[in-house]
Amino acid sequence: MIKIGVLIYDKVQPLDAIGPWEVFAIWKKINTSIDIYLVSESGTYVECDSDLILKSHCSFASCASLDYLIVPGGMGRLEQVNNQQLIKFIQQQYQSCKLMLSVCTGAFLLARAGLLEQQSATTYWRAIEELAQDKSIRIVPQRIVKSGKIWTAGGVSSGIDLAIELVSEIAGIEEADKLRLMLEYFPPSAANCNLSLANKLPAYGTSAIQELPEYITKQANRK
Repeated sequence: MIKIGVLIYDKVQPLDAIGPWEVFAIWKKINTSIDIYLVSESGTYVECDSDLILKSHCSFASCASLDYLIVPGGMGRLEQVNNQQLIKFIQQQYQSCKLMLSVCTGAFLLARAGLLEQQSATTYWRAIEELAQDKSIRIVPQRIVKSGKIWTAGGVSSGIDLAIELVSEIAGIEEADKLRLMLEYFPPSAANCNLSLANKLPAYGTSAIQELPEYITKQANRK
């Protein structure tokens, strides 16, 4: 069996976790050789950001060695970088994982675990400046960045793309295409997105207003 875990913790961004989870859950309908788990420190309920509550399937202590671990982000990561049990869990799973993957600001948890040193990585575009303060990380502003055993993805919605990319890695493009059809996931161009509104977004952390990365401006202006 292929074992895939999705880490959850207090104030995690729910779509960071649920987006990949739903991709894997739909995949399991056509590939019964996978097991998927929501994993939390206590193995019980987790209150996400946005007032959503998720029930985990196992605790750090009871979680099996995983083949793949998804580490989501969210404002809760600001506290979780100081949670030694969570960081230790990531480090331990990394030893047996074929790939360790993060969504959005989950990259900061990988960084605290020491897994991004001399690796290429990305994160949510508004947090790139913050991640770049760690000079041991090679920042690559792209939607998905693969660097050895570490895959990182950009903002919230990119977790869906990351999960589909993982399915393609594990089972091939044809399997990923079946999944896209089941999910009806082939997003249209976002050409109508008004990029000038970037400077009117609510404040994010302590970061100053930043320019949009080139990969976003190219995607949003695609015809």
